[in-house]
Amino acid sequence: MKFEKNSLYLFCRGTIAKSGLIAEKFNNTDKKITHVGIGYLDNNVLKIYNVTDCDSTKTALIIDNLDSFTSNGTYYLSVWKCNNNEREFLKLKEICSAFSKRKVYFDFSFTLNKNDTVLYCSEFCSRVLKQINSRKFDFKPKKMILESYYKALLNREELIYYPVDFFQESPHFTKLLEITLKLKKS
Repeated sequence: MKFEKNSLYLFCRGTIAKSGLIAEKFNNTDKKITHVGIGYLDNNVLKIYNVTDCDSTKTALIIDNLDSFTSNGTYYLSVWKCNNNEREFLKLKEICSAFSKRKVYFDFSFTLNKNDTVLYCSEFCSRVLKQINSRKFDFKPKKMILESYYKALLNREELIYYPVDFFQESPHFTKLLEITLKLKKS
């Protein structure tokens, strides 16, 4: 797949470990994806910015290439291109650069707040998009009444969150690629 300069992309992956636990219950419609990142070409090098639940001594904001993004049990990949203009692209680069200078913590409680350093993957992507253009990317969080297992796990009755497929209904995104991958050994 060839990526274009000055274009914004969303990269979605699905992993076996999280597909039944997360995708089935919490996604809007896409039951395959369990993780999302935002990316672009920078000097002919693909950079995918994504927040992942990793070692808390490091930042949870990872900058991957396509190979590292699809490692560790990834069985599914979809790539979505955004209809963006040059100003939006430059804003994307500026925002991603600013985030990369911060220590970001993974938000295990999945609580929406104004804190730019405690995030989960889809919250990060929606926040970046809103900072690029708040009118064009006016995504709304989803509200879900939790089942007993998730009530106990998250210690609350309801969850207000951004599903990993939050952007798929937007007319500004077009799916470019959808493939099932051979599982890579980590």
